[in-house]
Amino acid sequence: MKHIKLSILIFYSIFSISLFAQTKNVVSGAIVNIENDEPLPFASITLVNYPIGTISNENGEFDFYIPKSKQNDTLSISFIGFNPYLIPLKNITGSLKIKLQSADNILDEVILSKLSPLDYIKKALDNIDQNYPQDPYQSIAYYREKFIENDRIIGKKEAVFKTYYPFIGNSVKKENQKPVKNQHQLLLYRPADNPQKFQFMRDWIDKKIEKEKKKSIKKGEDFDEDFDLEKDMSMGGPETIINMADIRNGSSNNNFLNPKHFKKYEYSFGEETTYNGEVLVTIHYKAKRKIESIKDHGKILISKGDYAIALIKGSGVLSIPIMAKPIFFLVGLSISNPKFRNTVSYQKYKDKWYPKLFRWDATISLKKRHAFSANEHADLKIGQVFFINKLDSLVSPIPEDKRFDSKENMEDQLYNDLNISWQGMNVIKN
Repeated sequence: MKHIKLSILIFYSIFSISLFAQTKNVVSGAIVNIENDEPLPFASITLVNYPIGTISNENGEFDFYIPKSKQNDTLSISFIGFNPYLIPLKNITGSLKIKLQSADNILDEVILSKLSPLDYIKKALDNIDQNYPQDPYQSIAYYREKFIENDRIIGKKEAVFKTYYPFIGNSVKKENQKPVKNQHQLLLYRPADNPQKFQFMRDWIDKKIEKEKKKSIKKGEDFDEDFDLEKDMSMGGPETIINMADIRNGSSNNNFLNPKHFKKYEYSFGEETTYNGEVLVTIHYKAKRKIESIKDHGKILISKGDYAIALIKGSGVLSIPIMAKPIFFLVGLSISNPKFRNTVSYQKYKDKWYPKLFRWDATISLKKRHAFSANEHADLKIGQVFFINKLDSLVSPIPEDKRFDSKENMEDQLYNDLNISWQGMNVIKN
């Protein structure tokens, strides 16, 4: 069977009416900045004594489903740069509007520090083994990828994964052992309902499909009649975004953390802030020039107490290879250099920093010139988000026959041996 599959690899490239008190185990609310009432997106919502949680959406809204056995716990709301908010679950009687107060910065202490910005980064890299879990651990996490064309959803996939993490630090590499990859098992999957058709160069795409169909028939081959352009869009699953956020020493995904690129960046101090009682030093980074087709800038927040990286937040531009531009020009196609943003945040649990959120999104503008008809335009937005809503102490490798393979279709790899459902699952609120 001949199957056509389009993988977009442009670049690696509140309020709820439910009441918690009415025997329901969901807390709903919105998180805002107390000073201006602006929403705080991707804030962390967790329990104090049990490692489960969720995050707020782009509008600061959330639904947090809590096991009934944990309803004597305390809700914790945190956002870097703001004082945390705590409230016992038993005191919640309805939807919440949580107003976080900005934490006072102590910039003077940063200026007086004997360490340079680059010294902090070097210490963070040297202390990875001490700050991040070295023993294997397991998580349950929500994953989402989106493709949007001119503000219309043309592709969306949501999934829940069980993930086994063999290691995160440098110890395996130091012992000259071959690193073991993370292992994922797909527990839940759902695509978008009624996504829009991809319109840019649609006539050309349809003609291409028809041509391939005729070619298959002529050769006596079967043609996949179920080909669905939007359905087959893929960003590779959770491993791609986790790899992009790899903070291990020498990582090729974060040039600003790679010692061989240190001289190619400018590093400077920003304001000190706090996160759940931890004093964080802000280090700004900015590339002096393009590095491997990327020019980026952003900030790294490092714990002043143990030199752990608590947050990475960056943005930048990916350059279209110069060899490809003449080809695009010949076919009347112009592509703007893609702009991207990424966020990686960590949570401290039992004196170790575990990953909490991986987020990456990008925008790109396309234009197709036509001699005798109107030009075509498309503004594309693509993105991935992966957030861990439960850490598990019961750890075991994923059986090989159940491991997720990014090269295969998601819907064909469901192994829900935990018998969980979307109802009650902590996801990003729509």
